[in-house]
Amino acid sequence: MQQRSDILPRWSSAVDERSAAIRVLAVDYDGTIAEHGRVGAVTEATLRSVREADFRMILVSGRRLQNILPICGVLDLFDRVILENGAVSYCPQTGTDQLIAPAVNERFLADLERELPGAPLFIGRSMVATSARNAERIEMVIERGGFDLHVVGCGERVLVLPAGVDKGSGLSHALADLGLGRDRVVAVGDEENDIALFSGCALRAAVGTASPQLKAAADIVLPGGCEESMRRLADLLLAQVAPCHATA
Repeated sequence: MQQRSDILPRWSSAVDERSAAIRVLAVDYDGTIAEHGRVGAVTEATLRSVREADFRMILVSGRRLQNILPICGVLDLFDRVILENGAVSYCPQTGTDQLIAPAVNERFLADLERELPGAPLFIGRSMVATSARNAERIEMVIERGGFDLHVVGCGERVLVLPAGVDKGSGLSHALADLGLGRDRVVAVGDEENDIALFSGCALRAAVGTASPQLKAAADIVLPGGCEESMRRLADLLLAQVAPCHATA
């Protein structure tokens, strides 16, 4: 297992003079802070420690709002929650949500249901998700119908979204809402669809169990699964801000 001494030099090299500016933590949900759909007690405590150090926090997930509300007990820690892989914005403080992308194309949905009869489809307000086994047939439906859509890999599923909508666009919306820039963000994820989340961020981190594609796009690869990776990242973040607090 990778030890702390292995990570610190990579951290220093990746962050250098930008470290003091990192004040925003943008995290994926499943596989990053949640295991089997739930945020464990240790990870919750880790997130709370980061929040208590005055970091702003943004959750960026492929889940739909109705799927995350009943199972995630830490939404209150986040300034914004971006869902459906960049298509929906939710503010936990007010309980309001907003569609920030074009709605599901009903003609595409009808064509897809004809192409994949009986296949499970997870339909959101803008996103459609299904098994990764169906990726080629989905691409065929998009090309045949001339739909302005794109397919994003997400582990065992693929997500279909309007062109230009991804975790990166969702993060941009949240940051603009909060008056913050990407140069202040450390982004953390585990799957291929988190590559877009990384774009332009000051630091890009992959959890230890992340996909090879995401690890290749990351500045640092953290050790272990969700719990250990997030704890190690929090240690590094809090170590960066400690000198600032000591001289304040």
